[in-house]
Amino acid sequence: MEDVVALTQKLVRINTTNPPGNESPAIAVLEPLLRGAGFEATVVPYLDGADRSHVVARLRGRGERPGLLFSGHVDVVPPGGVPWTVDPFGGEIREGRLYGRGSCDMKGGVAALVSAALGVARSGRPLAGDLVVALTSDEERFCLGAEALVREPLFEGLGSALVAEPTSLQLFIAEKGGVWVEAVFYGKTAHASMPQMGANAVGAMAEFLYRWEQEYRVDEPLHPLLGAPTLNLGTVHGGVKINVIPDSCVAEIDMRTVPGVDHAAVIRRMEQLMAEVCGRRPGVRSELRLSSERAAVSSPADTALGQALATAVREIADVDPTPGGVPYCTEGCIWTPQLGIPMVICGPGAPGMAHQPDEYVETRELELAARIYARVAEELLT
Repeated sequence: MEDVVALTQKLVRINTTNPPGNESPAIAVLEPLLRGAGFEATVVPYLDGADRSHVVARLRGRGERPGLLFSGHVDVVPPGGVPWTVDPFGGEIREGRLYGRGSCDMKGGVAALVSAALGVARSGRPLAGDLVVALTSDEERFCLGAEALVREPLFEGLGSALVAEPTSLQLFIAEKGGVWVEAVFYGKTAHASMPQMGANAVGAMAEFLYRWEQEYRVDEPLHPLLGAPTLNLGTVHGGVKINVIPDSCVAEIDMRTVPGVDHAAVIRRMEQLMAEVCGRRPGVRSELRLSSERAAVSSPADTALGQALATAVREIADVDPTPGGVPYCTEGCIWTPQLGIPMVICGPGAPGMAHQPDEYVETRELELAARIYARVAEELLT
């Protein structure tokens, strides 16, 4: 297999901070590796005029078994305002840890997937099913890149998806969904000494947010792996000056959901509540904008991929995996509903290291992950 640690270093040293992304230089490193090993590789441009792209590579088998999807993204979040003790884009190794933004989330996982895929291809063993590697841009904005990519005719014949997000090599088979909205109230400006001449949009927003926080259910339904839904009132922007009645106010709201939550019903109720607030405040009107929506995903624990991963993790990494769930979204929220296939999330790196200062991944886990992925591909596809 390819040297997974060296490949991770090379990827970390390419700054793919999103925004703006600039993922194409990373794709330009990975695509020739896959093509050179015999994969049919297709680079798909993403967003007109931007230095952004995806690559989907397919190693063809005989078509006698369902194909396996290896899934990873190459964009990363910004290093943040807290100082690092290492160069965020240096790929430095200290005491068995490879440091850098994206080392854990998830260039280490991408390197392990690619290393394993190259190993499978170079082994020369004929495959009964196809191995497809999808490496995407713009995952960090609620998986918008994969949402665009899945419309391409590049994913036929697949039976399952392995998402290499950081899990410390544990297995996660469920993830929360999400609803992101912008709530907007419009009022009328006036001098603060004459509030009766205006309509206060900030006051309307304050009432709405208080009532929505009281009404949104964070105690049900409970999911055995994901727990309960959550609510975050993320940002509020309104007004221009202390002595001016504000004529607009915008709030961004993040709701994470579990299977059983009806997203359409949630949105309808928000709109109803906003209308009720406007009804008590003459001159105020409202608008609810859906920014993004992702369904909660849950796959059975006993799929062929789940069983193969559990065996490989146990035998190679000496980890006893217990299927669990994650409170955030991965690209499984695109592949599973859009392609109709189960997914398992399993990757190198601790989930708590994602997006942190001095982010790192253990080099040992990178090597174990590559071996695990290669074993799983051979078991499912040969």
